[in-house]
Amino acid sequence: MSGNFKCVSVVKIAIGDSVVINKKFFLLGVAMLTSSLLLAPKVGLQPSLALDKFTSDLDKRKADGSIKRSLVGIKKGDFKSLSAKRQVLIDIKVVLDGKTKYQVMTRSEGDTRRYNVGCRFGAWGQLPMGFGIEYFVKTGIVGGEEVNLVVYPGSRSEHPDNDISCVFDKRFPKSAVLHVRGLYKVTANNYPKRTDVQFRPISRANLSAEDLKKLQ
Repeated sequence: MSGNFKCVSVVKIAIGDSVVINKKFFLLGVAMLTSSLLLAPKVGLQPSLALDKFTSDLDKRKADGSIKRSLVGIKKGDFKSLSAKRQVLIDIKVVLDGKTKYQVMTRSEGDTRRYNVGCRFGAWGQLPMGFGIEYFVKTGIVGGEEVNLVVYPGSRSEHPDNDISCVFDKRFPKSAVLHVRGLYKVTANNYPKRTDVQFRPISRANLSAEDLKKLQ
């Protein structure tokens, strides 16, 4: 509270005819309120969940007539470890050949089916984002269990750190790359022999001052 606060000798509150509250009862009430605030448990304003970073290149190109599911610079098991995290800054590149279907798919809120993402060589640009839009990525089999990524990027206006685009990467000159990045809360759904690791959008308001420095 700012400014000067003055206590008057008598505070009068009209109820019916009149009831007079003496100054000493007023001061006693202020003292009791102050002590209760001092003794009350403190509520932290900063988030308690630390922000983790996760970066990966996932190769989904065809090789020798079969689907190539190797990862570049990271193990498949690391995707499964994401289910134990709570808040992440992700930067995932999925290398596509524009021919292999059902490896990266999308759907909107209310759809019962997923559709193949039209990310292929030459078809560069930002992909749709918004409320209820989902992107589904198969990462492969880890220890006999299928691991999938389910990304809800949110809208670009409400979550400016998030983006999903079809881009070019000089390391893969004949392929298109699905680039997924941003701030997300992590949750997971477990099924028999399958885990879907879900990413739901969060904003910078969810982060502590220390975590905000990681974004610089």
